[in-house]
Amino acid sequence: MSTDLKRELSPQESEDVLFKEAWLTYFWRRAKAYGIEEEIANKRLKFWISRSGQSPTSHDAVDVEQGLMELRKLEIEHRLWEASRKEIDQDDSLLNGRKSAA
Repeated sequence: MSTDLKRELSPQESEDVLFKEAWLTYFWRRAKAYGIEEEIANKRLKFWISRSGQSPTSHDAVDVEQGLMELRKLEIEHRLWEASRKEIDQDDSLLNGRKSAA
């Protein structure tokens, strides 16, 4: 894509895009760690990491919005919450089991 087609972002827009890129990286890293949508998570994590440190463009603003829609569509946040709750519940069960054995 030619750079003349890319609109300059305002400082606020750039900050918003960078925040959303970090958010997407965080969620895809967690999804990969929990084995949620493993193949997609691995691809998306690599993509968002590759974007790190680059000045955002208007094209990047579109990419992050599409990325956030994909997270919602695949229910990644909800699935991560469920996985982490299950992990916490298992940890609590182990602790309670140890207390009653003591």
